[in-house]
Parts: sequence; C-alpha cells; structure tokens
Amino acid sequence: MFKRHRLAGALLALVLLVGVTPIGTGSASTGDTKRYLVVFSGEYAVDGTYAVGSTYAVLCTYAVQGSYAVAGSYAVGCDYAVGEDYAVSKTYAVAHEYAVSLVQSAGGTVVSDLLGQIGVLVVESPNGLFADLMRSYAVVDEVGSDFGVKSVPGRGDAPGGGGPEASEDATESLQWGMAQIQAPQAHAIQAGWRAVDVGILDTGIDGLHLDFDDDGIPGGTTNVDCYRGRNSIRFMPNGPGVGTLDPCIDNAFHGTHVAGIVAAQANGLGVVGVAPNVTLVPIKVCDASGYCYAHAVVDGITYAGDQRLDVINMSFFVDNDEFQSSTEFKCLDDPTQSAFRKSVERAIQYARKQGVAPVAALGNSDTDLANPPSGNRCEVVPAQTPGVIGTTALGNAKEKASYSNYGKGEADVAAPGGTSTGDPTTGIWSTLPGNTHGAISGTSMASPHAAGVAALIVSQYGKLGSNGDVSLSPDSVQSRLQASSIDQGLKGYDECFGHGRINALRAVTGNTSKVYDASAPFCAEYDE
Repeated sequence: MFKRHRLAGALLALVLLVGVTPIGTGSASTGDTKRYLVVFSGEYAVDGTYAVGSTYAVLCTYAVQGSYAVAGSYAVGCDYAVGEDYAVSKTYAVAHEYAVSLVQSAGGTVVSDLLGQIGVLVVESPNGLFADLMRSYAVVDEVGSDFGVKSVPGRGDAPGGGGPEASEDATESLQWGMAQIQAPQAHAIQAGWRAVDVGILDTGIDGLHLDFDDDGIPGGTTNVDCYRGRNSIRFMPNGPGVGTLDPCIDNAFHGTHVAGIVAAQANGLGVVGVAPNVTLVPIKVCDASGYCYAHAVVDGITYAGDQRLDVINMSFFVDNDEFQSSTEFKCLDDPTQSAFRKSVERAIQYARKQGVAPVAALGNSDTDLANPPSGNRCEVVPAQTPGVIGTTALGNAKEKASYSNYGKGEADVAAPGGTSTGDPTTGIWSTLPGNTHGAISGTSMASPHAAGVAALIVSQYGKLGSNGDVSLSPDSVQSRLQASSIDQGLKGYDECFGHGRINALRAVTGNTSKVYDASAPFCAEYDE
C-alpha cells in the first residue's frame, strides 16, 4: 500500500502589492531571539516554483475595485496587476518581495529562504508578538515557534554503477541484519553505484572513519561527500543547540552508525553497508544532545531536493516541546505543531518532485500509529508524512521488535532494527565515530537498512542523465522495495510488517513473486 501523497495542482499565482498596510511591531521586544517557521498560503506555479498567496490577490477586480484600492491612480489597473509584461513573467519575484516585506514589518529577519521551493521562510525575531502578527496576514497559512526535534534513539541510546564488494570485512560476521535481508548475496550482482547519492539527515557523519575509505587506509577514496554536506542547524548565538557545524564531524554518534548501515565500504576493515558503493551526503539536522530543530529538518529535506539526491534517511521524529523534552506526535489542533507538519509535508513533496525517495523510522514507543492515543489528527513526523516510506523494526528472529511503532496504512516495510544495545548478537553492529564500532537497536537502525536497499534499487534500475544525475522516480523505488519484500505475519499487507521484510537480493534481481515466510513469528499486537 502506498502512503497517501498529495500533489498540488499547477496554478499560476499572482501576488499583488496593493492596499497592504504593514502591521507595526510595537514595543514587544523580549530581548530573546526566537526562530520561526512561517508557512505561506499558495500552490506550485507552472514553472515549478512555489507561488505564495494564490488565493489572495489573483483577480483584477479584487485589486482595482474602488472600494478597496481607492482609485486607478493607486492600483494602476489590470495591466499593472495581471499584465503579461509585468506580473506573469515575474510571479516569483513579486511574491518573494511581498513575503519578505511582511516578515520585516513584523520585526523578523529571514535566515533560510525556502520560499521558491516550498513557500516557507525560516525567520528569527526578538519580537514576542511576531507569530501573532504574521498570522494576521491573509497570505500566511501558519506560524510555528521552533523548539526542537528529538532523534529516534536506539534502545539504550544516550539522547541524543554496481559491482561486487571488494572483500569480507573483519567483523562482517556480526552483521546478522545484513544476512537477514540477503545483502551479501545482492552485492555479487549490485553493490551500489557511486553516482547514486544517499542523504543522511542526522547528527552528521564522521567523514574520517576508515570504514568509509575504499581501502581502509587514511587518504583513500571516501564515499562521504563532505563538499556537498549541509549544516542545516545554523546554531543561534544564544540558542539551545550544541555541537559543531561541520557536517563531516558527528555531533554525537547516531549519524555515523546510521551511515555505516547504509554504505560502509567493503575494505576488509570493519563492517559492510547495504549499499557499500554509493555516495553518502551528510546533512546535519541534529545537535550533540540528540535534538534537532524543525527549521533544520525542513531545510535539510529541501536541500536534498535542491541537490537532487536519490534517497534520504530520516531516523528521527520532529519535536516541538521545550529544550530537551520531547513529544512524539504532532497534532493539527496546535498551531505550532500544525506549522511544523505543513512545512515538512511541503519539503517532502518538493524533494519527491526532484526525484528523492524519502525513508524514515516509525518510532520506538510500540504505538499503533493508525490509532494513536492522542487522536487521529496527530502523527509522527516525518515517518507519517505523505510520500515517506515508513519502516518498522525486526529482531534477529525476524519478529517485530517489542518497541517498534506499527499501524495499518503507516507501516510500509519491515527491516532489521535489533532488540538490545551493546550485544551484536541482538543489536545492529555498525560504525561509530573515531574508527570504532558498536551495537545499537531501534527503528533508527531499521530505516537505514531500507534506505540502503532503496539505493541498490536506484543503482540497478536508475538511468544516468547527461547532467550526471541518476534518475528513478520515488514511486518506482517504493514500488520495487515493497514488491520485492518477503511477506510474513498475516498473509498480505498487515499493520506490523507492512508489505513485508525487505530483501536486497530480490530487489536487485527484480524478483516480485509472492513469497510467504511461515517461519517468522506472528506479531503480538494482532491479538490486541
């Protein structure tokens, strides 16, 4: 089952700077600068850019009516408002000027401009009334004061072209998860293509880890693209974010562990990833405390779209509570949570339009996401965002991990996630910063297994364009990933395992025959 995915209709939106009286900022400065996500109304224009305010001022009669615009000398007339020579060819420029002017009039400063891609501005303002002032404008859909994002921790975590592989790595035998999805057998056919890019949205990647070098020796060829890495956090001078801005220095350990699962190279040193020959792009959205920020997540996803990455892995859920406290669900009834959800939805939609296949961890609270305790207007973001491949976690006996979230219509595939931390026989063994390795468990570990198989699918079936970009639609990636999975639990799609347990060998050989694994344990949640 595909997740619901909404595509905005192609509309040519014209924003008219007529009759707008900026609301004064008053004297509500708190002295403390906050960060906001400002979500503007609008749809995608015919040229693919996001046109702000498509329903606000598109009619000539609205702009030049005497009761509104006073006189023709003020509004100039239809030729000025909708004339081909002025507005139609400059739709985005007019919308952009208008949106920024509203932010500035409310006492804000734009720090990340995502207006053209998704109709969102990341703004800093010391004005305590900023959110209320912005919500008063007809072209503003929602405003969210940005608190934080909690990375999905492993169980016991601190918060916080192809070709076969080169050789067997020293501790490859500890990687039961790779064996469970038949990754070693797949590597004999397809081990990944360097032109295929996988974005790791996380705490960063230790770009000097020798397991990402082709020969395991300093100075070798690394598959971590630090040059195209992204710091999406942009720590505020007095903000809560802690860590380093360099995307090739891990703020903690989480991102390096995830990256190793996806694409540690086969160099005889430590471990081998699901797709060892692909390129990793570190996109830092999480700080050293294990928290990220909504603006960083939106910026990171949008950047992945700008770079036309092929796959992104997101092993976190967006949080909007106070510093270092976390709430798993985002509810539409709360204005800030609604702003976060809409921003992420737009970023995912934009990234998919650019060819990005998004994969995410469903979370570790053993919750039925189809019937959450907080109500059906609440979701885990980004895992439940339309267009994202949501992944549940399996233990080494192919059972649903006791902590893993699940849910009909929300679980897309199941992948190895482990059931313990520290023990490689039950946890997921992978890279850690400083040329070390360790075992961690969680849906955070299941998701990169699925992202790795997605990268193998792009490597095997994608087409290389003249611009050097490999192309395979996100829908095709998801369809192949699901169709090649091995059914377990209840026959057919079910809420615990989705379409089944991912299988790298079947994926790269195009085997979509129906296979049912009767030896896999049933899901305890079926009896509830």
